[in-house]
Amino acid sequence: MTTRVAPARPAGPGKSWYPAFLDVEGRRVLVVGGGPVATDKTATLVEHGARVRLVSPLLTDALAAMVADGTVHEHRARRYEPGDIEGCFLAISATGDAAVDRGVWEDAERRGIPINVPGAPPLCSFLVPSTLRRGGLAIAVSTGGASPVVARRVRRDLEALYGPEWEEFLALLHDLRDEMKARYPEAGDRRGAVERLMDTDVLARLAGRDADGARALVRAALGAEETA
Repeated sequence: MTTRVAPARPAGPGKSWYPAFLDVEGRRVLVVGGGPVATDKTATLVEHGARVRLVSPLLTDALAAMVADGTVHEHRARRYEPGDIEGCFLAISATGDAAVDRGVWEDAERRGIPINVPGAPPLCSFLVPSTLRRGGLAIAVSTGGASPVVARRVRRDLEALYGPEWEEFLALLHDLRDEMKARYPEAGDRRGAVERLMDTDVLARLAGRDADGARALVRAALGAEETA
């Protein structure tokens, strides 16, 4: 019996993508390709703990180094074969060869495995946004595949609005999380305390390297005595 593959999805402004962040830590992810795009995708995946299965006969120097030092969990030094996708949580095909990329997409569709083909939104069941990270804060920007260049430009603009002080701010809140819960058992009260804090100049103090002043504001929002 032959398994039919759905036609490629239409791309365009009317396409609606469900926003989500994926947990790839410890999961096997297939990357097909050995060029610069595959290098960038692989580096990001291993940064987030994925067990990458890389399939490509040729590799950039950076990818070869990741294979040599064990950063890439598995390397199959040949062209893609259908069995390569078995057991994978998701797949990325970045060969630049339309026929190969479409073949990987078809195999992923048959098995219900999410796939991304950079530069080909109709062959994607998920998109990889341009992401700004400030510690636990992650701001993802996507144009639905219309223009990665625009997404990167918007992300750069956001960098000026959300500087490194946001990472320190979230670290402060994390350190005082248990105290916050103890003082404000009700979630609504905790939200109110954080909103009051956000109305202060706590972020400006952090940006100005006034960590003690920022911590005093955080504790004041908790209703606790300020400490040096």
